[in-house]
Amino acid sequence: MSTAATFGHKVRAIRKHRGHTQEKLAQLTDRSVDAVSQIERGINLPSFETLDRLSAALNTPVREFFDDDEAADVEQTELLAVANALLRDYPLKDLRVAVRQLKALGERA
Repeated sequence: MSTAATFGHKVRAIRKHRGHTQEKLAQLTDRSVDAVSQIERGINLPSFETLDRLSAALNTPVREFFDDDEAADVEQTELLAVANALLRDYPLKDLRVAVRQLKALGERA
C-alpha cells in the first residue's frame, strides 16, 4: 500500500473513531470536504500545515499517521490506528489494564 493510501486509511479510521464526519473534520481543519476526501482516499497528501491541523483536530500525534507496517493490509492498518487512538485517550491506570489484557491475548495464541 502506498504512503498516501496508508495515511488516508489512518485518517479515516481515526476520524470515524472520534465520531467526526468529513464535513466536521473539514471545519476543524479549515479545509474543504473535497480536500479531506482526497486525503482519506490517498489521492493527495496534506501540506505540513494541514498535517498539523489534522493532528490537532484528531488529537493524534503526527508520527502516528506515518507509522507503517509494510505487510499490513487495509483492515489491519485501520484497526491499529483506532487502537492507538483508543489507548491514547485512556488514563494511566486503564492503560495498564489494557496492556495486561493484550499480553494475555497474545499468550493464548
